[in-house]
Amino acid sequence: METDQQRLAEDLAGSLKGEFLSDQLTIAMYSTDASLYQIAPLGVAFPVDRDDLITLTRYSSETDTPLIPRGAGSGLAGSALSNGIVVDFSRYMRAMHWISDDLVRVEPGVVRDPLNRFLRRRGRYFAPDPSNSAVTTVGGMLAVDAAGSHSVRVGSTRNHVQSIDVILADGSGLEARQEDLNFPSWSGRDSETNAPVGGAGGRDESARRRILSRLGKLLTDNAELIDKHQTPLIRNCCGYYLRGIRRRNQLHLARMLVGSEGTLGLFAGATLHTMPIPAYRAAAVLLFGQLDAALAAVQIIRLCQPSACDLLDRRLLSLARDADPRFAAIISPAAETALIVEQTGYSEKDCRERMRMAIERVREADSTVVVAHEAHEFDDVEFVWSLPSRVVPLLIRLKGPSRPLPFIEDIAVPPELLSDFLVRVQRVFHRREVTASLYAHAASGQVHLRPFLRPPRTEDGPRLEAIARDVYQVVFQVGGTISGEHGDGLARTAFIRSQYGPLYRVFQEIKEIFDPHHLMNPGKIISDDPHLTMRNLRQLPEPSQNLTELQLRWNPDELRAAVERCNGCAVCRTQEPLSRMCPFFRLEPREAASPRAKVNVLRELLSGGLPAEATATPQLRELANLCFNCKQCQLECPSN
Repeated sequence: METDQQRLAEDLAGSLKGEFLSDQLTIAMYSTDASLYQIAPLGVAFPVDRDDLITLTRYSSETDTPLIPRGAGSGLAGSALSNGIVVDFSRYMRAMHWISDDLVRVEPGVVRDPLNRFLRRRGRYFAPDPSNSAVTTVGGMLAVDAAGSHSVRVGSTRNHVQSIDVILADGSGLEARQEDLNFPSWSGRDSETNAPVGGAGGRDESARRRILSRLGKLLTDNAELIDKHQTPLIRNCCGYYLRGIRRRNQLHLARMLVGSEGTLGLFAGATLHTMPIPAYRAAAVLLFGQLDAALAAVQIIRLCQPSACDLLDRRLLSLARDADPRFAAIISPAAETALIVEQTGYSEKDCRERMRMAIERVREADSTVVVAHEAHEFDDVEFVWSLPSRVVPLLIRLKGPSRPLPFIEDIAVPPELLSDFLVRVQRVFHRREVTASLYAHAASGQVHLRPFLRPPRTEDGPRLEAIARDVYQVVFQVGGTISGEHGDGLARTAFIRSQYGPLYRVFQEIKEIFDPHHLMNPGKIISDDPHLTMRNLRQLPEPSQNLTELQLRWNPDELRAAVERCNGCAVCRTQEPLSRMCPFFRLEPREAASPRAKVNVLRELLSGGLPAEATATPQLRELANLCFNCKQCQLECPSN
């Protein structure tokens, strides 16, 4: 492997405007993300612009070297892991430009919350709101069709994309948008001068026509198969999204590319639709003594057309009370479940009336419901929504040998069948002797379940796979999907064939059209490995006889425990102005400056992935110098 890395470094030196690194520490930093998985890449490229992406894809094509796009590395399914060249967009490609009053052009490394601060100057915002929006990049949102609490009203990322600049596996590129399939025949000559069109322009146009022609025919020939097996759901990012992509002689290529997880090409930029910031919002926290009562209330609230309705279980409510005395003041210890409901309106009066109507209808059906808090001012509404965004990451802080593991946490079902689904899935957990945390964007049927299990080792793989298989059978029975908003990655790709049956063949043909040599993020969405879910589980630090006892305030066991607590969630990459997180990362937003990077290197040292001699290298000294022990990361980290 060292020979391959040396060859890559030599080949790419001087070819990129950006950087390429393949040293041991960089490999360690990029071997994991926020998932349960670990795969060492050959190296990491940091492109500066579109030209660098073309250079990388051409090199990939010439040398059969896979490319794996990566944003913040906050994905839960392992989408950004593979043993090729990781392409980190978050380092340099972060430009934002207004196009018109309702359109903005962004590069893939732009982070969602800073983008919305930029848009707020004109009273606009980019509506999809994943829970980790302080760190997640737009490229990552495009890759997995990210959504969030408000998807029942504003949809997902796919619904807000006008066009995507995609660089294909052969180095050609195209601006994917809504395309007219009735394009005239093309002779390879300029329409005005009749001169031959060569170079990039000719190659790009040839690639565009080839893709549209083959894709248009494929979707037409399989229209009935798509309608039958990709049924309409509010949330679904499993496989390639084909439903409604072709209508008559129009093909919305950009919408199809959203959710493709970098398997069809690299995104160099995107033009996004923006929306007016809602002038009036109201939010309420409703408490219930039983889960069944909350689920019944969801069906009532759905009829009131809320902009959001999220459900939190008892564990999350307990964490909320511990996290903030303001939450403790409004959330009773007797509450089993809570709903956060939001309404918007054209005026304050309209907004209050819509909220009043929703609460009254719930009370008519259940007199025991408690309205714990109602918010109408901007700051108060934001405080209410800080509850799930702050508390869900705190699950990993719970004490004990078990942890809530994110491997089946992205299920979406028809909202009207949410209660039925949860009853059935609880039977599965009972049979498998596990419990799970529950958080749901209930109005849109999006369910995040995390079973409590010990951090998995290789021998635990079959049990994880068996639990996933049983849960997904229940998902299929109710007409749901295994991937709602976090993508397929390594965690769910093996089950896509089970969800779609004969439609999977169409996905395979799409992969062949865009990436015939399987160099774009291989093994994601399209894979012949039926046990991919249990492969490549993250290496855990093990006891070592080679550690030297130092005169420090902690021992090797404490170090191992601290390293194991980091799940890679990427919260430490935030640059939010009100956060106290890492000052080094604020000054220089690169992975090495993040606290997570140091943990990844320590994990590799403790598990034997890095030799002990690495501790004496100039590279590790440089990494250690990107910290002056201010302990802000320890305070802000969800797992401390």
